[in-house]
Amino acid sequence: MKRRINYEKNYYNTNNLKQYFILIISCVCIRTKKEIIQLDNGYYLETIIEETPTTRASNQKTAKKTGNYKNAQGTTMFSVTVTGTFTYTGSSSTCTKSIASATSKNANWKISSKSASKSGNKATAKATAKRYVDGTAVETQNCTVTLTCSSNGSLS
Repeated sequence: MKRRINYEKNYYNTNNLKQYFILIISCVCIRTKKEIIQLDNGYYLETIIEETPTTRASNQKTAKKTGNYKNAQGTTMFSVTVTGTFTYTGSSSTCTKSIASATSKNANWKISSKSASKSGNKATAKATAKRYVDGTAVETQNCTVTLTCSSNGSLS
């Protein structure tokens, strides 16, 4: 009967044991910008830009801009989001993709339509929301959110 003493001895001998550890740390740092716009009708629009991280060498950016349509008490009625992908060169920028989404945040408000468009360095989402009381639409609000990329990649 053979014993495996040598194997065990070598295994536990730290001089002969090589261990390799690969530690991958993923850091998702999303940059955000927030702005509040007071509207004439007593409501206000809170816009938030969230930029998806890219490598520094990349000349492409993807970001989303959300407009939260809020009442005077600060309650969100509905939200409209445009997600845009842009390429920029330092002297110009172009929107290559635009996606719109819209969601109701209040039981009385319903999204009746939404659309996305792109033009030059802008990605735009448009949505129409209606407020219902007892099954009847009593108010209609249109909301447009536009995300712009400058020639150096700055988003607004």
